[in-house]
Amino acid sequence: MSHHIYQTDGFVLASTNKGEANRYLHIFTRDLGMIQATAQGVRLVESKLRYSLQNYSLSHLSLVRGRDVWRITSASQLFNLHEDLKDKERFAVFGKVFLLLRRLLAGEEKNEELFNILKAAFLFLKETPLSAETLSNFEYILVLRILNSLGYLGDNSSFQPFLASQIWHIELIEHMGPISKKVVSAINNSLKESQL
Repeated sequence: MSHHIYQTDGFVLASTNKGEANRYLHIFTRDLGMIQATAQGVRLVESKLRYSLQNYSLSHLSLVRGRDVWRITSASQLFNLHEDLKDKERFAVFGKVFLLLRRLLAGEEKNEELFNILKAAFLFLKETPLSAETLSNFEYILVLRILNSLGYLGDNSSFQPFLASQIWHIELIEHMGPISKKVVSAINNSLKESQL
């Protein structure tokens, strides 16, 4: 019996080693939502999957649905956030965001909008130099967009300019400065009310 092979892109949010050479991964995919998947023999030196499934990679994946978890049959890395974001402050933003996603995303549910929000944010941060202050503002906007996409953000007209599109530009980030305290308060309240 042949298994259907699913093709999708996914962010490797976290992983744990399993057995002698396997790995269990938490992956947020474009077409399947948040999934758990196993990669057989991925820790062996000769494994072709080894570099494509590192934590914080965005990879193109071929998957087969197993009884309990997905199984990765092949993968090719598109980006490695750790290498591409160069400095630890930028990388730390996505470290926090990936932890947040693991808290908020339960079960497999496609959310292509959220996937595109993450990808656009990463590509912008990869190409754009930001000061410490503008990096904080960038993070607030990204978290706002994530919460809004998941339905955790209440209506607030002052936030609309940051949510109107997935496009990033410096002016937008600078506009966050004056209302950043209000935004942080709204983010904290949303997370508190979600009880996650």
